[in-house]
Amino acid sequence: MERHLQILLYLEKRRLLADMKNSCEAFLKDINEKTVRKFPPIRFVLQLDVMELLDLFPDSGEFFIQEPLRWQQCCNDILFACLKSLDNDMNQIVQPTQVAVIIRVKSLPCILTMKQRKHKGIVSLRGLLVDMTRPTNYVYHTVWSCPDECEGNEVIIHFIPKIPPKCYLCRNTLFENSGLRRCGDQVRATFKLKNNLLPQNYTIVDDLISKLKVGKMYIINVVILKKLTSVWSVEESTVIPAPITTPLPSDIKELYEACNCVPWKFIYCLASSIGLHICPLNCFMNVKINLLLSLVSVKANALNNSPIIHFLASGFDTGYVAKLMERAALLADSYVFLGSTHNSISTALIGGSGGVCVMLLPLQTYSQSQINSILSFIETGEITNALNKSKLQCAIWAHGMDLKKIVLYNIGSIFGSVCRGDYGDYADELADHVLEQAMAPTKIDKQEKQALKDISIYIELVAGIKVSLAENAEKLLRVYFLTARKERPKAVSIGNLGALIATCATSARLCRRNVANNDDAVFAIWLHVSGMPEPRFAPDDYLETPADIKKLQKVIEKFYNWLEQFIGFRIYETQE
Repeated sequence: MERHLQILLYLEKRRLLADMKNSCEAFLKDINEKTVRKFPPIRFVLQLDVMELLDLFPDSGEFFIQEPLRWQQCCNDILFACLKSLDNDMNQIVQPTQVAVIIRVKSLPCILTMKQRKHKGIVSLRGLLVDMTRPTNYVYHTVWSCPDECEGNEVIIHFIPKIPPKCYLCRNTLFENSGLRRCGDQVRATFKLKNNLLPQNYTIVDDLISKLKVGKMYIINVVILKKLTSVWSVEESTVIPAPITTPLPSDIKELYEACNCVPWKFIYCLASSIGLHICPLNCFMNVKINLLLSLVSVKANALNNSPIIHFLASGFDTGYVAKLMERAALLADSYVFLGSTHNSISTALIGGSGGVCVMLLPLQTYSQSQINSILSFIETGEITNALNKSKLQCAIWAHGMDLKKIVLYNIGSIFGSVCRGDYGDYADELADHVLEQAMAPTKIDKQEKQALKDISIYIELVAGIKVSLAENAEKLLRVYFLTARKERPKAVSIGNLGALIATCATSARLCRRNVANNDDAVFAIWLHVSGMPEPRFAPDDYLETPADIKKLQKVIEKFYNWLEQFIGFRIYETQE
């Protein structure tokens, strides 16, 4: 009785008791002498704020978390008492089993819920919705009667039992009045839960269906019974951007200051930490930089809806680019490896939402239908299948071998840009590296693991920064694009302009600035020119990636001079 009293006080304090009374009055107003004999259900949806309940009545809140079904039964008793308290002759015929309170939970702290399956309380799960079926009907109210018409022996059950119940008086088997059955809508939702290898299916009913969107992350509050898992609420999980005052990892902060806040220096050094044991430091730096920018863009897309930078590398298939992609994918929140057979493209891309979908095999080993589907999804920004349509929320990483120029131009225009992969430029360095690894194999030490962890943390901190382009940077990108498109219209497409802007903004975001300047624009142009197929606009000496930062400084200075001559006006570098 004390628990009933606490719940009653909470409902009264939140003015939910008045809503229950109004619901009962509306129910009695709609029935008459004929309809009341059909035992219609009365259902009340209770929106329960758990944090508020714990604040007002801690004991009742703890009781709800530990015994949610008993807490719900107390609410059923209170709703039935409200119905009986009304001055109406019809309520004398209403049975307690006709009354049901549907609880919808919100603001449930995950730290207070236990995740053991044997726990009888409410459990919070976090998962990605990867698929859902079409709505179907389910039964939530059935009325069973005695064939001998025994008086007052109707039984109301909230489901269809496997074995029909029996009459309490004559012990005959009851039959269901199918005309009195009440049905609702349900869907079968498939969630990819964290740290679970196999996806989990849950039944979502009625008002919760409208909250579901394929590809979104959800908090699912469930009550686990012996043979059934009942979903009580579904809430979309949102990530809040980190405050700008959040302290940075000390090593990255020192690196940024040592680079004099110059974006290309800082990003070049930051990306060099990816795949240290796969290839020498100065090899495939364009690949590493583009992978890093893609990782940041995916996280930024989840926080402020900025465009995603996809990755496409051209060159020979020597395995190094694929290994770098595989290693960089570990820095993402989620990643999916796409095979060439027995894979659903839409399911793989949805499963990689918030992360990356990696195509480790060369692009031409995939079927034409798979490639066409991927290009269509990138171009439209939507993933469609037979039942659902969702937004593309992952970056796609691919690499091609021996692509013809016309094919490379078409695919590159959809991906946005092309990164220079393995063209045999580092054959000698790679041979020496393989020999050194064979003679004295090196393992990933704690320092390298900490460096990658710091990069992952840093991406989380800077991803929420909203970046706009300065007027000078915008003009520089526009003039370069128009000049390059006039020079080689087939090699420079409209899609390249969007990639240039996204790369420029991501460069500023990595430097924790909300305005992109000329340095960011020049860096984006340098990456674009470096990834173009031969013959490239700039001489190869201006596009080198040396291991020495001083040599890189000279390379970038030469590129600045070339770019000024190419576009026809002087670039004024901004000072941070």
